[in-house]
Amino acid sequence: MQRPLWLTLTVLAVAAGLALAQPLSDLAAKGKKIYEDNCADCHRSSGEGLPVKFPALKGNAFVQGGPDGVIQVLLNGRRGKMGRMPAWREYLSNEEIAAVASYIRTAWGNQAPAITPEQVAAARKTK
Repeated sequence: MQRPLWLTLTVLAVAAGLALAQPLSDLAAKGKKIYEDNCADCHRSSGEGLPVKFPALKGNAFVQGGPDGVIQVLLNGRRGKMGRMPAWREYLSNEEIAAVASYIRTAWGNQAPAITPEQVAAARKTK
């Protein structure tokens, strides 16, 4: 008996989704370690930041918005009302920046798509 085409396509789509999801979860897991080592002192392990000094990443619309802004802040740092964030361009690879960005975009209830090393590489060229 031959399976219906829709069933075959559904199985293939689910399998492809699972295959693609695995590296992203690995990337976010790597990002958690990078975050704890480099970011948690200011932004806290909880992602809640320190009021008036370091912004919360948990529930942050900028963090969950388009990927370009987050990537640029990680690469080039930022100076604002709450203080200064260092640039990580010279210290973290494209994969490491993608990992930490993916982690903060999915941790603490945040719901934003992961960022790939390829996106970071493209952004690094534009400065």
